[in-house]
Amino acid sequence: MKLKSLLFISGSLLILSSCGENSTSADSKTDSTSVTTVAPADHTSAPVQVEVPAPTKTHFETTYPNATNVTWSRYEQPVANIEWEWTAWPMLDTNDYVVTYDWDGADYYAWYDQDGNWIGTTGTVADIAGLPTTVSNTVKSQFSGFTVTSIDKENDKNREAYEIKMEKGEDKMKALIAADGTVLKKKGTMDGTKVKEKTDVK
Repeated sequence: MKLKSLLFISGSLLILSSCGENSTSADSKTDSTSVTTVAPADHTSAPVQVEVPAPTKTHFETTYPNATNVTWSRYEQPVANIEWEWTAWPMLDTNDYVVTYDWDGADYYAWYDQDGNWIGTTGTVADIAGLPTTVSNTVKSQFSGFTVTSIDKENDKNREAYEIKMEKGEDKMKALIAADGTVLKKKGTMDGTKVKEKTDVK
């Protein structure tokens, strides 16, 4: 009888000690806020861990408190639908970070350098109704007859601008328009003629 009691007590202690170890390791994972596991773009490789500096994550979470589907990764290449040279942002490399997320039902990207400094953010605008009046007025007056096919909003600490793609028959245009309605850059064709212009803004 004493032997059974001793075996029972030993077994109970063993189970309790193993539970304690599991909860300790789980807590240590929770405290490690700088490590984020992300799925690779091809979804065929194993998930990778990206160490994001705590101040970077804090800046992001403070700036975009309602962001959902947040995924951090190392920067690899510019987003295809954004003219990177138009942003006037510094060139990035694999030491820098990009975070993708949803905000108000739209897809967004934000970039941070390797020191955790915010570089800029881009996001999709559903249609021309989502543009500031100053920008939509510029589209109507300077690109009359064109149909807007896509709009991407970009902002950094210095400006807010909209990259707008448009079509009219065989003509295609892309314009970068500041929030005040100033056309910063445009390229494409109008009435079959090639157009490429840049406005110097001081």
